[in-house]
Order: sequence, then structure tokens, then C-alpha cells
Amino acid sequence: MQRISIDLATPGMKLAKPVANDRGIVLCGPGSELTEEMITRLSDMGIKRITVEGHPVDTSDVEKSLGQQIDELQTRFRKVEGDPLMRRIKAVFLERLRERANEE
Repeated sequence: MQRISIDLATPGMKLAKPVANDRGIVLCGPGSELTEEMITRLSDMGIKRITVEGHPVDTSDVEKSLGQQIDELQTRFRKVEGDPLMRRIKAVFLERLRERANEE
């Protein structure tokens, strides 16, 4: 299964997870096969990312686990640990990483 941007979705792909709006209402269930119309509608509704079966899109990036992303974040901010503003920025990034992991 692969989480992709709605912009990379193509007709024929199948959803691996349900797609819900910001109120939690399920718009499409797992196993639904995407059509051009469905992709357009989801995009128009503000859906940014979907989870599809398999790995149909070569993102040229190796998907990193949450732990790997957190380790990388810690490394990047190590030199500025004493700066209160940089600590806050790091906390915001960490919060966003965790939110994205929970979305999947």
C-alpha cells in the first residue's frame, strides 16, 4: 500500500484505505477503483492524499518510517538545541510528522 498525493492518482488504482473528509465522513471505501471523475471530485473536496493498493507510483524517494523521520529531525536540529525559537520550530515539525503518521 502507498500513500500518494491526489495529483498522482490515475484511473484504475484501487483504494487501500477509506477516504474521509475533514469531518470524518467516508467518501470512498477501501477497494474502490478510482475513475477520472472520482479523482476530480476528491480533489475538488480538498482531499490531498489517498492510500492506494500496491506501490503504483515511483516517488523516487524511499519512504521512511516515523522513527527514521524523527531521528533525522533530531540530527538536523542538534546544533541549535539551545535556541528557544529553534526548539519550537522542531516541536512543530515533530507534531506534524506524528499527525501525518496518524492519518495513514
